Amino acid sequence: MIASALKLKHLSALWSVALLLTLFISSPNSCAQTRNYHTTKLYQNKIDSAIQMLQSTDPQDVSRYIDAELHPDTLQSFGGDGRERYIAYISDIKRFHGSLSLLSYEKLSDEKLRSEPLQLSARVRSASTELDYQLRLDLSAEAPYQITNIDIVYARAQAAENNKLNKQQLAQQLSAYVDRLTKRGTFSGVVLLSDQNGVLYQSAKGMADLRYQVPNNTDTKFNLASMNKMFTAISILQLAETKKLALTDKLVRYLDPALFAKGDFDQITIQQLLSHTAGLGWPAYPDTHPNNLRHLNDYRPLLKHLPLNAKPGSRFGYSNEGMLLLGMVIEKVSGLSYDDYVQQHIYAKAGMTQSGNFDIDGVTANMAMGYFYSQQLKSMQSNWFIQAIKGNAAGGGYSTIHDLHKFATALTSYQLLSPELTQLAYSAKPELNSPNYGYGFSVRSAHNGRVVGHAGDFIGVSSALRIYLDKGFTLVVLANQSFASEPVVNKADLLLQQL
Repeated sequence: MIASALKLKHLSALWSVALLLTLFISSPNSCAQTRNYHTTKLYQNKIDSAIQMLQSTDPQDVSRYIDAELHPDTLQSFGGDGRERYIAYISDIKRFHGSLSLLSYEKLSDEKLRSEPLQLSARVRSASTELDYQLRLDLSAEAPYQITNIDIVYARAQAAENNKLNKQQLAQQLSAYVDRLTKRGTFSGVVLLSDQNGVLYQSAKGMADLRYQVPNNTDTKFNLASMNKMFTAISILQLAETKKLALTDKLVRYLDPALFAKGDFDQITIQQLLSHTAGLGWPAYPDTHPNNLRHLNDYRPLLKHLPLNAKPGSRFGYSNEGMLLLGMVIEKVSGLSYDDYVQQHIYAKAGMTQSGNFDIDGVTANMAMGYFYSQQLKSMQSNWFIQAIKGNAAGGGYSTIHDLHKFATALTSYQLLSPELTQLAYSAKPELNSPNYGYGFSVRSAHNGRVVGHAGDFIGVSSALRIYLDKGFTLVVLANQSFASEPVVNKADLLLQQL
């Protein structure tokens, strides 16, 4: 009924616009005003509908919204389970934020009105995180203007200049914020904030194992998800430093071209893989038992399913498979397994004694289990049956806040790479069409100066490392709960602006 009502509403709006266009056909200015008026009303209705769904206490409203508003092509892009995946995603967002209240609509400029797809945006506030976000909706170009993408991203803010903090006050406010998140069920994990003189704040919250009620502690090992990409990139740069490879080398110099499908795979370079500009697409791997994917060589038969979506070097496109390929290059050039190379040349050099790509079906002490809320089962569920059985060059390894603090220290004191190559790693590469990413590191420059690091997200995993190069701070947040690191990172960023 709701879907039908919405369709009737769209049809009614379209008839109204057609009538107005007829009445004002002789006036170009009136036509433009009518189009702008209609688009603005459509915009507000779409935003209001999304806000209403996000604030609703009826869990069925998510599926009703998805059925009524999302474009079929968007759902089909994820295959047969697209509808279920979107319902789960939006339900997780709702549960995480508690409620998102509308603060303001973004004004639509003439340029935006002419753009396709039309992106609608509104500023909203999260009840759980106390932070502001941008709710973004992309609309299809044709009636009934269905939604092709939903996005809720943190709205970066600048702290008030008249509200200065010292380091002790900063640590106290961050501690109080983490405590509030924990009480709301929004955070389970560990946090460490340090400056050049040592640790300013560290804490552990929530449970490493809900079944047996084992609490997290500051030595608990957490899944890093994509943070492993930093270790892969440094390994490649170390091999470049010792002249065992060149960043401009073609990938097929080290991997047999016969492994890949048809396409310009022979044009992909090492530096394109490092900067996510190789043009690799999302692979459609056949169903494979996790036990059969413990080592990088196990992925070789699957590379035939890896597509090229763009000309190598033409644009940025984040790719896990690109890092897998670099892991294979490391093994080929060094003669060591990926795990052994990283252990000897990164973990050992940095003093990281609690880090590694552990088999999750083995016995590893003090390891956190990842959790997510199942909309279907109406309870928290473990992610160990849906994540990779072992981490690799793209992600999925484990570490602790102390080990990652040691890693940041070793990196910035040039114990892992020369100053030249270290700067190369965490400098953006606009010349390679990668304006916000270096070699294995995200790069940003805003109110806190230069900040580098990497985040990692998966179902039941949320991790982040931020190194504030200009201010001399390091922030590590590891969580065994979806989305949980993001508000802590953003709150800490705001507080650091106030020093």
